[in-house]
Amino acid sequence: MKKILILACAMLFAAPSLFSQSLINENVWLRKIERSDSDIANPKKSGKASTWINRGETFYGAATEISKYLYEGVSAEEVIMSLGQPTAAEVVTIGDRRLNKGVFEYADVYLDELNIPVSWEVTKEIYPGALAKAAEAYSKAYEIDGQNAKTAQKVQEGLKNIYDAYSKTGASYYMLAKYDKAAASFINAYEISKLPGVTIPDTDVQTLLHDAGISFFFAGDAQNSVKYLTMAEEIGYHDADIYYLIYHAYRDLGGRDALETAKAYLEKGLAQYPTDAQILESISEAYVLLGEDPGEVLSKVEAAVNEDPKNPDMWSALGVLYSNGGDYDKAIDAFEHMVELIPDSYIANNNLGLSYIKKAEVILDELNAQAAKFSTQAEYDAEKMKAFAVYAQAVPYLEKAHSIDPSNAATLEILKNVTFRIREMDGMQAKYEKYDAELKALNK
Repeated sequence: MKKILILACAMLFAAPSLFSQSLINENVWLRKIERSDSDIANPKKSGKASTWINRGETFYGAATEISKYLYEGVSAEEVIMSLGQPTAAEVVTIGDRRLNKGVFEYADVYLDELNIPVSWEVTKEIYPGALAKAAEAYSKAYEIDGQNAKTAQKVQEGLKNIYDAYSKTGASYYMLAKYDKAAASFINAYEISKLPGVTIPDTDVQTLLHDAGISFFFAGDAQNSVKYLTMAEEIGYHDADIYYLIYHAYRDLGGRDALETAKAYLEKGLAQYPTDAQILESISEAYVLLGEDPGEVLSKVEAAVNEDPKNPDMWSALGVLYSNGGDYDKAIDAFEHMVELIPDSYIANNNLGLSYIKKAEVILDELNAQAAKFSTQAEYDAEKMKAFAVYAQAVPYLEKAHSIDPSNAATLEILKNVTFRIREMDGMQAKYEKYDAELKALNK
């Protein structure tokens, strides 16, 4: 993969007069900053809002001079035209992705297997801390003449641009798994949102705090993760995942008090999202960790199903809880009810198939634990076929799930594996070959 980037660069080396130089001109911006420094030192100018607005624009321009050339949809050729030739290239692994990394004078640019830039990091700033300086300048302008509509509009626009720049930088760091830097950028954006003179939509701020909280979580900072995730929830970020994340952040803090608080958030989340699998799994775990009976949650869901037996979501919740408790016969029954109510549901069919597989695995594990008691291989094989028959019951439901979502690689992988395991049964070898081929084609 490394050669992809190198070959792309090699093509552009053929025209050095066009692309060998960067479009970045540090000196232009540094001279503008010097003039701005002189202006604010001049008593005749420093009392004018326009002086500070110009200063804000200057520092914002210096701060974004490099990143303005890096945006969604930019091509590798455009990056090289803007930033000059890369000085090095290497293949890096970020999470489960392998990316080409091009090292430029001012930034590292990461490209996918198609040589398309997907993320970047500015490594050399024209003026370190320029965005903060820009924010200070706009705030000063608002302090001087914020009642003036023209001034207020320029301040709003300027601070919103700074907010966006911090937010985009945080998103880029997050994609690169540089979670501590992502969190810092999101918090910088949040601080901008609180300044007089700028109005940021509430939904944007909620998402920002959520993103900061999850960044801190992956950075291993449970304390700040709790702080910002709960802030997001308190001001209106309502999504099932936030309760799951708050639980895990509190759990990582350790101690019974933290677990009690975590459980309270899960119960709040469960009231809003009674069928969310992650919340159901987490609240069951919380009860166990606290030495309480997780059956309390199950009892509540069973009661809800009895009150509303036509609600497929409640059957789903019940199936998840039974499955978590290892009662796969009851889980199968619950998911069968769900399939009857919504036969074209991917979740219903997939979970029913998985429940049959889990039941078969228990049977097979128990059989293997007692293998020594069988006097002949034939006796053992006869019992093994009982487990295989349960595996076979999973196949039609997994096939239905696959037909509903044919691009889901996880379902294809399970279908391939289960049909391979029972390939001696009638028709299963052909199914295995089919799903193996489909999975290979999907992963190309």
